[in-house]
Amino acid sequence: MKIALVGTGQMGQAVERLAPERDHEIAARFNTDRPLTDADPGALDDVDLVIDFSLPDVALEHIELYCEWNQPAVIGTTGWYDHLGDVQGWVDEHEASLLYAPNFSVGVALLRRGLRAVLPLLDELPEYDAYVREMHHRRKADSPSGTALMLADEVLAGLARKSDVDIEAQHTPVAENVLHVSSTRTGDVFGEHDVGFDSAFDHLKLSHRAKSRAGFAFGAIKAAEWLRGRQGLFTLEDVLEDWLGE
Repeated sequence: MKIALVGTGQMGQAVERLAPERDHEIAARFNTDRPLTDADPGALDDVDLVIDFSLPDVALEHIELYCEWNQPAVIGTTGWYDHLGDVQGWVDEHEASLLYAPNFSVGVALLRRGLRAVLPLLDELPEYDAYVREMHHRRKADSPSGTALMLADEVLAGLARKSDVDIEAQHTPVAENVLHVSSTRTGDVFGEHDVGFDSAFDHLKLSHRAKSRAGFAFGAIKAAEWLRGRQGLFTLEDVLEDWLGE
C-alpha cells in the first residue's frame, strides 16, 4: 500500500520507520514546510491512503480536503472532535472513508474495554470516587490529551453520579458530581493514562504506559490496512470489533 504521511513529527517518523516492515511505501510527505493545504488533489493521485498526525489547528481543514478529494485517511490528530457532526456530514456527502482515534495504541483500546466492564459494578458502589490522570512529554500541543477526554467520557457514561468534567487546576473542593481530569507535561514521557477509583477502604487503578511510539504507529498502520476498501466514518473500536468477530 502506498501511504501519504501528513505530519512528519515524532509520530509521523514512527509510522515511516514501521511501514516498510509491513510492506508499505511512504509515497508522499506533507508538513509545515510543505503544507497539504497548498497542494492540489492530484498530489495524492498516486497514494492509496493518508495517515495524518499533523496539528490540531489544521486537522479539520485536512479532513474536509480528504472528504472532498475522496481520499481514504486515518486521522491521529486530535483537537477537532467538537466538529464531529460536520465531519460526519462531509463523509456522507462525499461517500468518503475516514478512521479516527485519539490514541492508536491497542493497549489503550483494551483499557477502554476493561473500563467499560468494571464501571457497571462501580456504579453500584458510591463509596468509590473516580478521577482521570495523564502525563505526556512537554512538547505535546494539547492538554488534556484526547485519550484522557475519551476515558473521561467513558466514566461519565458509566457512573450516574458523575455528570461533569473539570480539566482545570483545583483551587476549591471538587463537587461530588465532577470528574477531575488532570494533566502533567514533563520530559520525554511517551504517554501515561490512569483511571482511578478511591474509597476509604482501598484504591483501584486501571493504567496504560506507552513504552515507545512504535505501538501507536503499529495501531495506525493496522487501522489503515483495515480501512482500505471501506466507506464511512470509523473509529478504532470498529477495527477491534471486526478483529474480535463481534
